[in-house]
Amino acid sequence: MGMDLGGHDGGPRSEINVTPLVDVMLVLLIIFMVLQPMLQMGYEVNVPPNQPSDTPQPANPDQIIVSLTTTNEIYLNKERVDRAQLPIRLQEVLRNRGNRPVFFSCEDAVKYDKAMEIMDVVRNNGAKNIGIVMDWVNPLEAVVPPAGG
Repeated sequence: MGMDLGGHDGGPRSEINVTPLVDVMLVLLIIFMVLQPMLQMGYEVNVPPNQPSDTPQPANPDQIIVSLTTTNEIYLNKERVDRAQLPIRLQEVLRNRGNRPVFFSCEDAVKYDKAMEIMDVVRNNGAKNIGIVMDWVNPLEAVVPPAGG
């Protein structure tokens, strides 16, 4: 335990005294154990209640959804549009929209290149932001308003 400067022959020894190191580590461990509960502060948050997921949300009349079917039919919201007329219709609809996104939806069986062609037409005719809808939005289905409202 004590400090030994030399061996029996008087030369220096190459042994390290670990007692001070262990003392310092134990003091640091106790300090961190005491401080850790004090550092875990948080804020109270009011979370909105869960809405039932089986009631469909009403469609926002201001949003634009471009839909592509497997038969290469193009719909602008619920209106069927020929591919040649799509740029003209998009320019009319997007004239005063600013940076609002245009949503793009297609069926799962649509080829990637066909979907990209339509998204390019949408981008080149005035859409600054395009949002890709992961689930197929069928333009021919009527949106059911939520019950009780």
